[in-house]
Amino acid sequence: MEHLNSLLMGLLTGALFGIVLHKVGAIRYSRVEGMLLLRDLKIMKFAFMGIATASVIYGLADIFGIAEQTNLLPRIMPYMGIAHLVGGFLFGIAMASAGFCPGTCVARVGAGKFIAVAGVIGLIIGIVAYDMIKPWLLDVGILGTKEKITLYGVLGIPYGPLAVAWGVLFVIFALIADWLDPAKKIGYEENSEKSLAEKIVKGEWHWAISGVLAGSIIAWATAQGEYLGFSGGALAFVGWISHLIGHPLSSVPKISEGIMWHAGLIMGVIPGAFLSAIISGTFKFDPVPPAFAKGVTPFPWIRLILVFFAGVFLALGAMIGGGCTTGAFLSAYPTLSVGSMAQSGTYFIVGVLTANLIYFGRWSKFLQAKKESDQVYD
Repeated sequence: MEHLNSLLMGLLTGALFGIVLHKVGAIRYSRVEGMLLLRDLKIMKFAFMGIATASVIYGLADIFGIAEQTNLLPRIMPYMGIAHLVGGFLFGIAMASAGFCPGTCVARVGAGKFIAVAGVIGLIIGIVAYDMIKPWLLDVGILGTKEKITLYGVLGIPYGPLAVAWGVLFVIFALIADWLDPAKKIGYEENSEKSLAEKIVKGEWHWAISGVLAGSIIAWATAQGEYLGFSGGALAFVGWISHLIGHPLSSVPKISEGIMWHAGLIMGVIPGAFLSAIISGTFKFDPVPPAFAKGVTPFPWIRLILVFFAGVFLALGAMIGGGCTTGAFLSAYPTLSVGSMAQSGTYFIVGVLTANLIYFGRWSKFLQAKKESDQVYD
């Protein structure tokens, strides 16, 4: 019964986050790729506001001495040395190649973008592959280092005040990104002529509101005693299934309440995104992102192969490096984990370079495909 309760709470948390991911447009290829091309900063602004919200919640709980009482005790992701560079490199290339991360890949399936099923299969294969090569990674020294290094520990500053200041800093980052956002200058933002009701029900939500909701859900997950990270959720799901079929992964030696919660988390994203897409009127079966088709490859079988291998390397990168865009960025930055900063910094730089290499000399194709992307909600 305890495992069932954990599974249900994970499902609920994942569904709520799936709704936010869909409504802010984070599952869209053009949004993700647009961020990496530095042509559309909405997801970046959303992430900054999510980090700011969770940081302030954690910081105030610490300052007022209620962190332990409310269970708002941030989990610190460890510093893993070279693993962050290797994992971040693999993750960044994969994310830029297919325009998704583990959480958004699964959410895309829920929203009817069934080409993402190939990515989900890739994620599963990547996790199994990681479990198989983990002993080798330990032998060669890529894995093994695990130190809880934090920014407040390095600076010798109490966590609470620094976390609040950190949150304020990320609000400023979000406002600067909004001011600089090229999408606002070229009409790449959502239609401002829609009524408030249409924006809430049918349109994309504003990045600031979505970020506050995401940060609040992340803090709520912490209050449940868990950590909101979708690569960890994917590992938990595959580990749970492996136990059910009698071939457990060495990376998931036993099924605990935490494993069930995380398995529920990744599963919950699908109904959350599905519900949001249905209500928004954007649920459409397998529309191929126009920019992906026109700017990357027009051949369906190549797209499927690319999406599949992107899933494989996303999983490998996240497992080796210690997190994905949610686990090593959105959820981790409020904890001031230095290891997560190393992981996310690596995959973002590699992702930006890879995306710009893919679209080098073909900027116009990406921008021209945006209007069609809006019609199919890619």
